[in-house]
Amino acid sequence: MKHGKKTYPLRLIKENYTYTVEQIAELFGLNSETVLRWIRNEGLERIPQTRPYLVHSKPLKRFLEKKQKARKHTCNVDEAYCMKCRKPRKPKINSGNATHLPNKTVRFQGRCETCSSKINRSIKAAEWTPQHPFASYLHDALKQHDGEPLMPLKSSIQKGEQLCLNITPKMKN
Repeated sequence: MKHGKKTYPLRLIKENYTYTVEQIAELFGLNSETVLRWIRNEGLERIPQTRPYLVHSKPLKRFLEKKQKARKHTCNVDEAYCMKCRKPRKPKINSGNATHLPNKTVRFQGRCETCSSKINRSIKAAEWTPQHPFASYLHDALKQHDGEPLMPLKSSIQKGEQLCLNITPKMKN
C-alpha cells in the first residue's frame, strides 16, 4: 500500500494566487479526490460560490502548515523518536550505542522499551556528558572510560616498598 506524501513543499505555492482543485493536486502530486476531501471534511477554505472550486494561496498554505505541524512530536530530554510507534519513547536499559560524529554531534541509537524497534536521537557533543540521561542506557561494554578506577585499588605494599613482578615465561620440560 502506497502512503501519500506527508511533507508538502510550501515554497511551490505562489503568493496571491488562486488555484483549482486540479491545480493543487498536480502541484503536490496528489489525487484531486484528496483535495476535495480536504475541502469537505478537513477544513480547507475555498472561495465561496465558485465552480469549479477555487482556493486562494493563503488559506492553502495555512492549511498545509497546520497539517504538517500536527504530525510533529517533540521529545523530552530522556526520549528518542521510535520509527515504529511514531512517538517519542524511552530506550530499553543496556540497548543504547553512542557514536561521535565529525559534525560535533553524538548519535544515540537504541531500542524502544515498548516495541523493541530502533530509536534515534542526535545530541550536541557539548551536551553529551556521563550525566546525560541517555548515558545510563548504553551497553556496559560500550561506556567510555573516564580515567577513574571503577573500584578502589587495594594493595598490601606499604609506602617505600618496591613491587617486583615476575613476567618470565614458563619453560617446557
